[in-house]
Amino acid sequence: MVVTTKVIDLAELRGQDEFPAFAAIYSPATVNPFALSPNAMRWGDRLYLSRLDDCRLFWLEQKKKLRCKLTQLFEPLLKHHYGEDYVAVFGNHPWQCLLYLHYQLKHQGSGLYLLQSRLDQNIFKTLDWDCWFIAQAQLAIHLSAINARGFRTESFHSCQARMQRFIQRIGVTTPHEMKAAEGNSITRRFGKWLGLVWRWSFNDSSELQSFPWIKLEQDQLPRVKRDLEYPVNQWSYIEVLLREDFAGLCEQFHQDDCEHINRMQWNITLFNYQKVSVGLSFRHPYSLHRDAPCFDTVLYQARYIYEDIMRNLQARDNDLDLPENMPFISWQIEVCERVMLAPQLWDLFACEFEQIDYQQIMALQNKLPLAFECYQSDASFFPEQSFAPGPIGVSRINDFDHYAWSCSAGNKPLFYYQSAQPIEVLSRMQKIFLERNANQWWLGEDALQSLRDYFILKDHKGRCSWVYRTQDGEWFKQGEYC
Repeated sequence: MVVTTKVIDLAELRGQDEFPAFAAIYSPATVNPFALSPNAMRWGDRLYLSRLDDCRLFWLEQKKKLRCKLTQLFEPLLKHHYGEDYVAVFGNHPWQCLLYLHYQLKHQGSGLYLLQSRLDQNIFKTLDWDCWFIAQAQLAIHLSAINARGFRTESFHSCQARMQRFIQRIGVTTPHEMKAAEGNSITRRFGKWLGLVWRWSFNDSSELQSFPWIKLEQDQLPRVKRDLEYPVNQWSYIEVLLREDFAGLCEQFHQDDCEHINRMQWNITLFNYQKVSVGLSFRHPYSLHRDAPCFDTVLYQARYIYEDIMRNLQARDNDLDLPENMPFISWQIEVCERVMLAPQLWDLFACEFEQIDYQQIMALQNKLPLAFECYQSDASFFPEQSFAPGPIGVSRINDFDHYAWSCSAGNKPLFYYQSAQPIEVLSRMQKIFLERNANQWWLGEDALQSLRDYFILKDHKGRCSWVYRTQDGEWFKQGEYC
């Protein structure tokens, strides 16, 4: 038996933080539906849903910055936007949030509830059938509003009545007592829509699964339009004009500290009157006026878009008699998604975190074309297992001595191959022995197959590669030295 070691895929190392995907919020005060996310829905009178997944990374960074629980993060923000008498329920599916919110309103509850907490999970299991059916009244209205395929209000109410008679006959007091029932069984007996409601009630997935989500449009979103006096195709000129336009957008926000942008749309008209529409997206909510007057963050994103457009046009039009860089003759920039964040979020406990500037970390992430990740050393001599994902900007406290692994890492190159490549090593090549290491040899029948001898291999041009030899005499290249 030969034990092979799989080369690790960095994408598989990304951490999965438990985080609620949705929130249902009720407040008797004036409601700001975009306080937690740019993706919101009006469900009923003074009752709104927010899709937190659209700002998930941002909220996790804030939670890490404040070193607090989710309830401690959201409670002051909800009080700031909705007053003291709000009711907010966070969970994985909007229907579960609505069910639990109706229960709390019925019992005159207030404050924040997290369906991922054990207490609220246990209470959720006790919800009676009245709560389950009452929440469906507004659901029927929304299904009719979107003209859901196959939905008829009269038929839906008839199925509800039939299911209520069935429940009374079998004597089941709560939906949770019937949790084992399959959604397909409910669908066959009581129709498609009650089958879907049943799945929403017990499925932990954050997928909407035909839930009638109607995104609330944001009114009076800022936009600027520019008709150029002459065609422009050089980034140095485009950058100057864009900076002026972003300043114009900034004035439309009235220097409001709460206003943050998730996405802009850049609609470009080219010299040949072709129209190109591209999005300027940000990994974290972006404050335009805090970036004034340079607007470096959004200009970085615009430049990536510009370069991508030029590459695509050149690849497509290389056989045509067209300019190398197709000029722009006009464009329009509009804000598509924004979120209202309480100013205290940026200043709360700021003096305690001078060593780690999370604001600068998030600003850098917004400027880069790709997300960056952080990895820390782990206790293994095998390169594929010698590092693990870690939170950005946070030092891990090790529970063992890393000296031996640190010494070994000093001879390793910066650039690794995704998987080791078999090579032929000639006798005249210079080989500098580095170390012998071993994987978990006790897991295989042949311990020798887990041994590797690592070398620096120099070719005739003096280029250095990082290679290893197995006990069978086979050679593999795993990295390159600069």
